[in-house]
Amino acid sequence: MRPTLAGMRRVLALVAAAAMVAGSIAIRSRLDRNEEERTNPVRVVCAAELGPVCDALRRTGAHVTIEGAGTTADRLGRASEEEPGVDGWLVPAPWPQIVDGRRRQASLLPLFADVGAPIARSPLVLVVEKALADRIGPRCAGPVGWKCLGEQAGTARPRHPEPSTAFGALILGQATAAWFGRVDNLSTFDLDDPGFAKWFQALERAAPPTASGGSPLEEMLGTTFATYNAVGTIEAEAVPVVGTSALRERVTVLYPEPMATADVVLAGAAGRLRTNDSVRKAFRDAGWRVDGAGPPGAPALPPTNGLPSPGFLDALRERRP
Repeated sequence: MRPTLAGMRRVLALVAAAAMVAGSIAIRSRLDRNEEERTNPVRVVCAAELGPVCDALRRTGAHVTIEGAGTTADRLGRASEEEPGVDGWLVPAPWPQIVDGRRRQASLLPLFADVGAPIARSPLVLVVEKALADRIGPRCAGPVGWKCLGEQAGTARPRHPEPSTAFGALILGQATAAWFGRVDNLSTFDLDDPGFAKWFQALERAAPPTASGGSPLEEMLGTTFATYNAVGTIEAEAVPVVGTSALRERVTVLYPEPMATADVVLAGAAGRLRTNDSVRKAFRDAGWRVDGAGPPGAPALPPTNGLPSPGFLDALRERRP
């Protein structure tokens, strides 16, 4: 039986009414969400080492506190789970896992079960004076890397950011993995190895901390290798700084093995904070790999960050001589 014109009109009216209800619900949900963001903004700690990216994060509507990664980790590692004072943390992994590991040891509930995929990545690199690389290269059992720099301490004056910084702990972990020749299955018992302890002490005491408390790379180039002649950093800093330096022809940027990366994540935030295009653009403008592509001639990113376990990195920070 063919539907009547009146019947079709009733069906269309019902469909239209349903669409209006669904639309009003969606609009109301969006308005409620916007109102919640205005009256109860997401509280996010942004690692100070991420620089201008933290400013872009503020434009998402979040309440942003900028703080060094180590300072945040020490505070959150003992914070009450009822009110830790933070909803999310923008920081390189595995800092959130380091915090939750500390909390488990203190019989506290974890804060960062919700750790999303990396928003931006940057390989850990070595910037080495070419004259040094030429001098010690024949003595290395392979390419110039962290293991050789520690073995040649004295001739080599390597430096990396402090382990309390977002990248310092990661670089120190990469250097340690290079000495042991492996990343997996490293435990805190390995840190008691006499050979490692001797090498580690030589590496860490080969050069003094930065006089300015700032970037070891900028100090190395600013003092024309008077203090350091090899520095560990991230590609996102090394490529633009070296590229604009008057000493760029006198240094080489190396990707030491095992290759490792600083992978920035937004931990926590209970799904309320959305990293928008402005945040990704800020990372890209700062030299981070957002879509995987790197500088011309740079190696491809590994599938994982290539670092030892969070617990091992935390123990390594505490063991530093």
